[in-house]
Amino acid sequence: MVKTLHESPSFSLCHDSENNWLFAQWSGLQSKATSLAACAVILQQARHVSYLKLLCDSSQALDGWNGISEWVSTNYLPQLADAGIGVIAWINARDWQTNTVISDFIQHSEKPFIATFDEGATAYEWLRHTHFGKPSTPAKQR
Repeated sequence: MVKTLHESPSFSLCHDSENNWLFAQWSGLQSKATSLAACAVILQQARHVSYLKLLCDSSQALDGWNGISEWVSTNYLPQLADAGIGVIAWINARDWQTNTVISDFIQHSEKPFIATFDEGATAYEWLRHTHFGKPSTPAKQR
């Protein structure tokens, strides 16, 4: 069962309870502001509920990532990892320019682990069969 957590004209975030992951989907023309707002929604939800996996679909997205790609790779994605997201299946944008920018920040991200896909069914199956446990927290020093 998929429950919508947030919906706007250019972005939606859902919880897939069968797989216990977040599903983020961008569509249409994006701007720096809409992209940043979408990132904030995902991060807030990841911090609120413990999710290990995220399925991102940018196949229908146009633009919106220019100017924030460095921030995404060096700030936002590590924050997602710190919130518990360990693995992301990212469906590539069909728009060449958008795909180039997204591929760039994914390539420069150290965490979480991100795999990219050209179509949704493959991304879904890969994420479903990827096992990722929460990192153990070190014992406190006395």
